[in-house]
Amino acid sequence: MKRKLGRHPGSVRDDRSLRKFKQEQLRRESGRKTYEEFAAELTYPGGSRQEKSRVMQPVAVTENGAQEQAETSYRWLGYTALVLSILAWFLYPALLGSTSALLGLFAYMLGERSLGTWSIVIGLIALAGYFILVPLYA
Repeated sequence: MKRKLGRHPGSVRDDRSLRKFKQEQLRRESGRKTYEEFAAELTYPGGSRQEKSRVMQPVAVTENGAQEQAETSYRWLGYTALVLSILAWFLYPALLGSTSALLGLFAYMLGERSLGTWSIVIGLIALAGYFILVPLYA
């Protein structure tokens, strides 16, 4: 029993011809060109959860082309905001309270949710306390 070269299942030539046949059949049945791209019109404008997670988590490409999770952390920003918000209770509450609330907001938006929330709350309490207590003692 003779076997033709390049015709065994799974060969590159066989896959190409099958793909070409399917594209031609799709073009004939739909009456459209298969080379047109229409994926952007069909997707939901908000994107999927997978896309959002891919965007939220940066990916680093190594020298050999493999993608790895990037080691980008903004924890330092959250801790800085938390230290400033605690210092705002004792020193310069107007300046440090507003700065810590702003840095806490940045930390919250960059993924450090708990540190950012605590910094915003403590900084705004220090700021509100300053504006309430200053008129009483001035």
